[in-house]
Order: sequence, then C-alpha cells, then structure tokens
Amino acid sequence: MNIKTIALGVLCFGAVACQAPTARLSGRWVYLSGNAPVAVGQAEGPAAGGPMRLVPGSPAAGACLAAEEYVQMFGPVCAHEPEAGPPGSDVDVRWYCHGHLAVRVRLERCPQAGRLRVAELAVATSER
Repeated sequence: MNIKTIALGVLCFGAVACQAPTARLSGRWVYLSGNAPVAVGQAEGPAAGGPMRLVPGSPAAGACLAAEEYVQMFGPVCAHEPEAGPPGSDVDVRWYCHGHLAVRVRLERCPQAGRLRVAELAVATSER
C-alpha cells in the first residue's frame, strides 16, 4: 500500500466517523406550542401526524423553571443575536442558534424568584 491509499482510507473513515448525528425530536428537550400554553420538556416520538406530547414527568405547559435549567436543556445562547428585554420588564429573551437555524425564546418571570416560563417562540432558517 502506498501513502495515498492510506491517506484516502483515513479520510473516508474520518468522514463517516465524524458525521453529525441525524437531528431528531423524540427523547430531546423541546419547546412545544399548540392549543395549550407553550410547554417545555422531553418529547415523545411523533406519531401519525398528531400533536407532539411530552414524556410523562417532563415539566408541564407553563412550567416555571430556573434559568440554569434552560441552559442545561438547550445549551448556551447565540453569541451573535444578543437581546435583552425592555429595561425594568419581567421579560428575558434568549436566542439559540445552530447552523442555519435560529430560535428566539421570550421568557417571562414567574412569581417564584429566579424562575422563568416560555411565553413566545420564533424560529427562522437562513437562506441557502
């Protein structure tokens, strides 16, 4: 075997081994919006075109979660889309970005100190 053959083999293996996993909703922490208030929790698998549901035991619709829990579930916010709520308001805005996808989440403060609930979602994809 020559060096070109070995290099090609390593590149092919690396391309397969380093591929990003396929994106999926089931089993992941998601924001759900439908007829009920926005919900946050771990999603069950989608079925027959019906509404998405949360795994039993996940935070329920309108749940008030600590700010750290959002970071644990969804990761850090985008560096290039910072946005603060209006001064003196009970609103916190977070942007989550990955590749061509950006999700804007508007959080409202709950009566319990340090807790937030999702009030609004916006999703955008970049042009290709």
